[in-house]
Amino acid sequence: MRALVTGATGFLGGRLAERLCSDGAEVVALVRVGGASVPRVNCVAGQGRPAYIRQVPWLPKGVRVVTGDILQPESLGEAGRGCDRLYHLAALVTFDPRRRAELLRVNGEGTANVLAAARRWGVERCVVASSAITLGLSDSAERVLDEEARASDEQARGNPYLASKLEAERVALDAAREQQVVVVNPTTVYGAGDRSLNSGTLVLKIAHSRLVPVPPGGGNVVDADDVAEGIVAAGERGQSGRRYVLGGENLPFAAIFATIAEAVGRRPRWLRLPRWTRDPMAAAAWLAGRLTGNRFLTAQIVRDLFAFKYCSSARAERELGWAARRSFRESVERAWAFYRREGLA
Repeated sequence: MRALVTGATGFLGGRLAERLCSDGAEVVALVRVGGASVPRVNCVAGQGRPAYIRQVPWLPKGVRVVTGDILQPESLGEAGRGCDRLYHLAALVTFDPRRRAELLRVNGEGTANVLAAARRWGVERCVVASSAITLGLSDSAERVLDEEARASDEQARGNPYLASKLEAERVALDAAREQQVVVVNPTTVYGAGDRSLNSGTLVLKIAHSRLVPVPPGGGNVVDADDVAEGIVAAGERGQSGRRYVLGGENLPFAAIFATIAEAVGRRPRWLRLPRWTRDPMAAAAWLAGRLTGNRFLTAQIVRDLFAFKYCSSARAERELGWAARRSFRESVERAWAFYRREGLA
């Protein structure tokens, strides 16, 4: 099998590329030149498009790397010609409300461009990686979300990343009327390979803090390699036009934080936050985010920590034959070892 992976230089994309290579697939990675992961000095000038890259150090040996920009359809050239599968993981991840238009372009319009190219290339099946964020939130630990759930318009207005992922899903499911397209919705992903410190931000915060606020909500956590296996399964057995939640354990944030502390060998003091602190802390996060430019520090993100994002992967288990196998503790230990090895901790 030959597979084109967009976003292969990212956290999940890298784990997926490694999994596909281990399965014997021929992998083509579409990357955008000029970013931190693929500096222009590594680009080989050529006569036509796509150009080729000398090296992306952390991609598996044997991956063929080509350049293209998902916002410039003409740059995609014939990158996916001859591929059996397209795995679209390229995305912009930020919660900064000032970047809402950019998020909608990259995650919405970019998805449309890639799927249109896949139709032209004759790719048999496409998998689009969304996020479990599109399922919304619950005020109760007893309400577990699945593929029938959808975030409210109010939640989307307050969270530009959520809005962009809803748009990406709309585009993907519309495209499924003309081609084979499956959507996957990973929950919060931990593990080795997180160079941009998505989930790693929390790990490092707990590792280096003496006092850690603990919100009263909860979420679902899953290992990156388990998600990579789920994405492959969706490409093989997923029903076109359907979403599949790829999640692991549903845990209160108190348990998530405690597991991280144990895995990194720390014993910070915990400050349990009562529910009435939700709005004051959200206001403080808004101000801090404005001052620091932290892409994860927004009022909406803080409010979400007082709610529950418990999810069910029953559909994936039933239709894909997939289930998360690695414990959260194992995921964090592997992530922490990676951060230390790469000098990120």
